[in-house]
Amino acid sequence: MPVTINGNGSITGLAQGGIDGTKVVTASAQPAGAILQTVQGFSGTKTITNTSANGDAIECPASVSITPSSASNKILIHFHASFIHGNANDVGFWLLRNGTVIGNSQRTTENNVCFSEASMPTDYSDWKPQTISFNFLDDAQNTSAHTYTVRGGGIQGSKSNTNKALPKLGASNNEEMVWGGSIATSGNESNAGNMVIIAQEIKG
Repeated sequence: MPVTINGNGSITGLAQGGIDGTKVVTASAQPAGAILQTVQGFSGTKTITNTSANGDAIECPASVSITPSSASNKILIHFHASFIHGNANDVGFWLLRNGTVIGNSQRTTENNVCFSEASMPTDYSDWKPQTISFNFLDDAQNTSAHTYTVRGGGIQGSKSNTNKALPKLGASNNEEMVWGGSIATSGNESNAGNMVIIAQEIKG
């Protein structure tokens, strides 16, 4: 059967698999907003860390690395995790690219500046984990590999650091920070949860 390009733009007469060599569309030919690649970091490991006042926030076990194809593209981050903190106070979360905090609030006069914040419930129990989810559209920066991580921990009380945006914990913090489930059990009730971080390169 002859191959015919019709006036409406359709093509008839092609055999299945007959144009294999032209099926590949390069990243540079994709339209703006196209998803060029997707990478996922996952962890089902529970970590329990005893924190200290003004200490470092605790890193989530799930991280993701992605290498952009162009510096003009974007990196879209999706994050979701199960956590619990050892009191009914506030918990801050920081997003980092290659160890550097990104996406933080610009309100630098606050006692604690972080990417996202959650409060443990007033009926706090150490077998009732919570969840945190957020998204962020980052600039690709360059074509080097980028590793995205998340840190979290208690932010009750003012930080001693001059730079309030650092991933540091609050002054009244000597509790356990748990990624991936509950601290303790209630009878037969012991809860676990996973952590996932996804990076997508978006054509700029």
